[in-house]
Amino acid sequence: MEYLTADISDIDWRSLSCSEIDALLSARIERYESAIRINGGKRPKREGHIIERIATMDNLLAADDTAQKGKSQRRIVKSGRVFHVPHRYITRHNQRKFQELRELQLMILTLDFPPCEYTSQEIKTDAGKVREIIKQHFYPWRILHHAVLRVIEPKVYGSLIPGAFACIKGRGLHYGVRTLKKMLRRHPEWKWFWKTDFKKFYQSIPHELIEAEMTALFKDRHFIRLIRIILFNYASDENIIQTLNEESERTKRNAYRCCHKSDDRQSVRQAH
Repeated sequence: MEYLTADISDIDWRSLSCSEIDALLSARIERYESAIRINGGKRPKREGHIIERIATMDNLLAADDTAQKGKSQRRIVKSGRVFHVPHRYITRHNQRKFQELRELQLMILTLDFPPCEYTSQEIKTDAGKVREIIKQHFYPWRILHHAVLRVIEPKVYGSLIPGAFACIKGRGLHYGVRTLKKMLRRHPEWKWFWKTDFKKFYQSIPHELIEAEMTALFKDRHFIRLIRIILFNYASDENIIQTLNEESERTKRNAYRCCHKSDDRQSVRQAH
């Protein structure tokens, strides 16, 4: 009962058995959900007890399956022939899958993670565009990313504006075209749309902005500390802020120039 109401960082998780950890996590989640039901069932604006949901074995097993999807084999081209070989890191992980997921569960609950080592790799898309991707070890980082996303995805997606499309299920190219046509029908006075592209957009977003958004959606301090660990493993800067400001100023200048250009033409016609 003491651990049921205690702060999650004050619990000695390593002294508990696997079954005790599972029971305690389920009890804490049920206690939180019961309080919501007593208050009429309305979800709070800032969700709590996020870390308990992330650390459940059901969530970690599902995240492990998602992380392995399409990655269990590597495609190798040799002498013009294509070979598919097992991914050695995933194969090694599957040999002791439950033991490593239990270790990951303790890492999440105690925030005690090994140093994160990632590598960058450039790939060429079908359109010929070169992109830089960041690759992390499958265990524990890729599994952790999917475990976090499985819990926070509904809340985060629900907070996005209707005009957000990138990497969102059900909001692809066709959804964007339909939304654009709907906006044009609703606002026939709109004739111009701003289309732009940002170099290394996601890497350029300052960590402080992401942390502030997560804090506005979730009140679990342990979860916010986990987000800091995940985010601060890669470098970011404020290039995106500077670029947005430059684009904004350029748009204002273009709009000002268009207005005055129209006035000049009208005065010329009146003179003739």
